Amino acid sequence: MRAIFSVLALMTTLGCTPSPVDRICILVNDASPVSLAIGEAYAEARGIDHDRIVHLNIPVPDPALGDARHESIGREDFELLIRQPLENVFVERDWTDAIEIIVTTKGIPLRVEGPRVSRPFLLRDDTTASVDAELSLLFSPLIGSPGVAASPNPYYGQEISFQEFRNRHPQSPLRYMVARLTGYQTPGSPNDPLPRDVSRLLENAQAEPTRRGLWLVDLDPNLPEALDVANQMLLAGTIGRLEGLDVRLVANLDEGFAKDFDDIQGYVSWGSNASRDAQPGAYGEIQGSVYPGRFAPRALVTDLVSTNARTFTAPAEYGQSLIADLIALGVGGAAGHVAEPTLPGVARPQILLGRYAAGVRAVEAYYSALPYLGWMNVYVGDPLMRLDEPGEIPIPMDIDGDGQLDWRDNCRLIPNPRQRDTDGDGYGNFCDADVNADGRTTTSWGESFPRSLRGDVEAIALTARDGHYRPDHDLDGDNKVSERDVSIAQLLLFMPPGPGASPGAP
Repeated sequence: MRAIFSVLALMTTLGCTPSPVDRICILVNDASPVSLAIGEAYAEARGIDHDRIVHLNIPVPDPALGDARHESIGREDFELLIRQPLENVFVERDWTDAIEIIVTTKGIPLRVEGPRVSRPFLLRDDTTASVDAELSLLFSPLIGSPGVAASPNPYYGQEISFQEFRNRHPQSPLRYMVARLTGYQTPGSPNDPLPRDVSRLLENAQAEPTRRGLWLVDLDPNLPEALDVANQMLLAGTIGRLEGLDVRLVANLDEGFAKDFDDIQGYVSWGSNASRDAQPGAYGEIQGSVYPGRFAPRALVTDLVSTNARTFTAPAEYGQSLIADLIALGVGGAAGHVAEPTLPGVARPQILLGRYAAGVRAVEAYYSALPYLGWMNVYVGDPLMRLDEPGEIPIPMDIDGDGQLDWRDNCRLIPNPRQRDTDGDGYGNFCDADVNADGRTTTSWGESFPRSLRGDVEAIALTARDGHYRPDHDLDGDNKVSERDVSIAQLLLFMPPGPGASPGAP
């Protein structure tokens, strides 16, 4: 099942700053002992004061969370039981600016359900969202807004800390980073409500690395042409970025799904969308092999699967692979999606893994990797997990590893060694699908007429359909305009061109 690809058919301040643990609050559901146990365990593990635990009361069918009904909530109940009480607490405790990270726990609903939307209009009309993605927008009118056209992430691709971003942009709708502590509900012992997988998640996030871990990028050489673009834009870009960080890197180009690797520190793949996955579950011990392998402490993972965080309830029903199975294998953090984000909405692995490998906190790397706000995305794991002790984060010189230093690279996040820029606007074609030069890549949702209202995606699609050649529409530089170029435009939807050369560069 490849639902993910249906696009358009688709501070730094002067003086002392608070410790990260003083800028965290934890949300628990008093209706579930499991949720309470997770909140207490995390507070204990990180030395967080108990007055930072916010108690909500959200009815659940089973307090032990043994079925998936607790994972969804309607919009009205979300407002009444989660958003309004939490905003009230923030105001009463003067936390609106003091809190930086919100930690949700199993038992807090995973997904806000919206009405079913026709597939071509998901990115325009869908109001389904990750609860966590909505909570990152507390006090913002963007909460509950449909689609993503109005919500490109202003922190996307930035190399500064989240705290510095908030200082520079105090009016940004992105106010908080949200991380979730969850996993399969199996308890550690008969009398212990703390799920075994959550306990391991916390342990793995803080365990000392024993040796230099492996960074595994599992490409798929057999994808159809239109989808292979993502191999280059997302996975090859991840390889390029990691190569510049002196890590142990394996790019798996085999036809088979990666298996039996040891000490995996960072991982990205196509999951069950790969042309040759192990089985629908994809991950875990299968027929004597472990897919993708065994993880090192503090491992961070993601995959290009549209509903990989749809549930954390066992036994799982498959169809697409689940990051819950990666958590069961022992990772420390995972990025996923509670519902169909379409491929443009996935967290960019080159940013997520690249920043994390450079020593940035996992949740901060995750938020800078999100193209849109308030969407289907969720981060599971200890938000404070990082590979290095806090210190000066190295500034990358060639983020995408294409041989062009960032100060002169006209397309910094996507490898484009040729630097092809046919419209001469300073942005390489590979990251500039804004062919009508209105400042961002647009769509008219499949409508091609009148011409004056035609979106960039439709303009490129018509050129490809008619067999014409327009240099500005040839985004990948293969001397033709094809479905590949349409796919590139879709991946850049609603984003401005670039980013190009670093500001202030010579």
